[in-house]
Amino acid sequence: MSTFGTTTAPPVPGHGERIAAAPEPAPRRRGGHRHAAVPRWSAPEDSNERPEHVIRIPRLDLPKRKMAASAIFGVGLLIILFFVYLFAFTPLTASRDQQRLAQTLIGQPLTTYSLVAGTRPGEGRPLAVLSVPALGLKQIVVQGTSAADLMNGPGLMPGTALPGAPGNSVILGRRVTFGAPFASIGSLRAGDRIQVVDGAGKFTYIVKDVRQVSPGQHDVIGQTSGNLLTLATSNGGLVSPGRLAVQAKLVGPPVAVKSGLVAVPHEELGLGGDNVAGGLTLLWSLATIIVLVGAVLSVWLWPRSLLFYILVAPIVVACGLMACESLARALPATF
Repeated sequence: MSTFGTTTAPPVPGHGERIAAAPEPAPRRRGGHRHAAVPRWSAPEDSNERPEHVIRIPRLDLPKRKMAASAIFGVGLLIILFFVYLFAFTPLTASRDQQRLAQTLIGQPLTTYSLVAGTRPGEGRPLAVLSVPALGLKQIVVQGTSAADLMNGPGLMPGTALPGAPGNSVILGRRVTFGAPFASIGSLRAGDRIQVVDGAGKFTYIVKDVRQVSPGQHDVIGQTSGNLLTLATSNGGLVSPGRLAVQAKLVGPPVAVKSGLVAVPHEELGLGGDNVAGGLTLLWSLATIIVLVGAVLSVWLWPRSLLFYILVAPIVVACGLMACESLARALPATF
């Protein structure tokens, strides 16, 4: 209360009285407008209530384009890897296998095979040494002509005569892959010599005919009354290949060796591949693409994972090589 000439001071708060705090100004936004402050939740001191735990599941948007691109890249990688495998890797494999077979022949006496008695080695085992001086060719011949056998080198067809014995001795070999030992037999001429050494001795043959046999024509792998050596390989495409054959006549009398003639299985004719290799090719190809797509997806979810690339790359290459090997076995055995 005030009177003229005097001023009454505001009352001083006494004991127990509090001064009301001025309200804090509301925060300003950049536009200059005020907005109300959002109160924060705080649990009472004497309360047991707790805030609810909310689990937020992030939205997972799969990189469909990246996954499709990686799948297409995987198919292209398999195609490139297959051609590299056929024309760069298989010659090295065949050379290594030939050295291994030669060491087996040197380390084991030829009498172990007892070829004179008509006993032959197991399938895929070394049987003889084939030499063609006109081509500079020298190969270890194995027993058997399946796709797996001919990956090691030329093979003696089951059911045909042993080299040097009466009848037709048929040896098949590859023309394009795995070192292509019979790639140049079409350039042989009448009068060229072919030599074969096996457990029964050393034999020389003189080339008398070089011919091409198309599907449906009389084949050259049948038994004959003469003492012949027939070298045959693939001639033509992959679907219905014919044969390119060289027939040579034995010089001198044959040796008396039991022939042990049996029916030749279809997979030993050299015109087809491994029956189960096609399915294995599909499985390994799918495994390669799945691993590659999974790697791309993992890197997208967890970026900066260079170590993951380093660990996955050998798996992708290994699956790809298995697919290539299976596909090579599915091709005609003399391709």
